Amino acid sequence: MKGPALIKSVFKTMKILECLSYERTLGITELTDRVSTHLEGIPIDKSTVYRFLVSLIDLGFVYQDPQTEKYGLTLKLFEIGMSVLERMELWREAEPIVEEIARVTGETVHLATLDEDELVYLGKIESTRTLRVSMMSRVGRSAPAYCTGVGKTLLAYLPRKRLDRILKKEKLVRYTDKTIVSRAHLERELSSIRKNGYAIDNEEHEIGVRCVAAPLRNNNSAVCGAVSVSIPTVRLPDEEIPRYRDIIVQAAEEISRRMGYRVHQSIENTASQQRSREPRKRGH
Repeated sequence: MKGPALIKSVFKTMKILECLSYERTLGITELTDRVSTHLEGIPIDKSTVYRFLVSLIDLGFVYQDPQTEKYGLTLKLFEIGMSVLERMELWREAEPIVEEIARVTGETVHLATLDEDELVYLGKIESTRTLRVSMMSRVGRSAPAYCTGVGKTLLAYLPRKRLDRILKKEKLVRYTDKTIVSRAHLERELSSIRKNGYAIDNEEHEIGVRCVAAPLRNNNSAVCGAVSVSIPTVRLPDEEIPRYRDIIVQAAEEISRRMGYRVHQSIENTASQQRSREPRKRGH
């Protein structure tokens, strides 16, 4: 039985990127010759290679040297590769801690990150209790960021431009009567998360489910993920939130340490940011 038909344009694009990876820069003629050698019978000419290069330049994967007019790769592919590597490392370092949270609490635990501006679950351990949350979350699947504990945590620490871009694309749809659908309300919620260091999902995505989430940081002090514990509402009244908050925040700190994060980095970064906001004193 034959497999799916080869999409030649995709194949050609990847071969162009592959050939460019072997050299710092290549001219159009030399690049076309090298791509033709790798395509094994699939015809390609300079005009086709040029059209592909124009698109790759527009997408940020390729640049053209204005002096030599030769083409080379940007760091975008490297950035994508590092992003994938970090997600793999995140789950590897977090898995034993996530398992411990599940064991101590007996509740459902999630690990999530943002991938291309979408919330994606990297890991999930189901509760072993008879009464447990029945959630739509699945490893590898996406969910709305603005109404989940892990999602709001990740949004809270994003640079302003990226946050605006995500919220512009994602309509604030009402899933329950507690879903935040006001941009102003969401902004206040994100500000509170940054101030307190954790987030609460109060039945905002699914009725009967409350979550407590905390951010995970990498060796650059950037938030690279979030971890949460999800509990049936009947087992998580307001007075119980501090207990689960302490568990999840401590677990998040341990995962962050495993990812190379050090507390002194955060203190130094915060001090630097504060100094940059202070008005400069004029000389007398």
